[in-house]
Amino acid sequence: VVFTYINIGGYWAYIELATVGTDASSEWVASMLVYTSFFSLIGCLFAVLLSNRFGLSKPLLVTLVFQASIVLMLIFGITNYSVAFSMFAFNFCWIFVDIYQAATISNVDRSGRYVSLLPAAQGLGNGLGPGAAATVLAWGVGYNGVFIMCASASIIAMLVYLYMYLMLRRE
Repeated sequence: VVFTYINIGGYWAYIELATVGTDASSEWVASMLVYTSFFSLIGCLFAVLLSNRFGLSKPLLVTLVFQASIVLMLIFGITNYSVAFSMFAFNFCWIFVDIYQAATISNVDRSGRYVSLLPAAQGLGNGLGPGAAATVLAWGVGYNGVFIMCASASIIAMLVYLYMYLMLRRE
């Protein structure tokens, strides 16, 4: 959960700034920031449909890899269309991850102890993400470094869930 939110926090803290001086217009980016928030609602509906069909673990693993890809895509250039696609897809996947993480943790821990810690883990990651991204920028790596850091956090989260999935499957 923490690694997932490092990705989310770093991405949303710097996505608008990363577009400055690129082919993306600032007006376009500002409007996309508004419109993409509605994609989380659509993501909720799709997450439920997918979990009903494929369970929780597989869609979570695929979503984390897809989210990493969405962030890495921006390394190859930021245009109006690439940033719009990235923001819409990132927000769409964000809600997938939230739903699947909460459901997975509640399935693993029937007592509810760990689920009650979920907001704390999300808050910790959401705080660490922008700080880690700022550190990457301070190193002079630029926004491509931030995108690599965010994608890496998503892949680390996927690996943690993959390990958990494999351990639970064995049981």
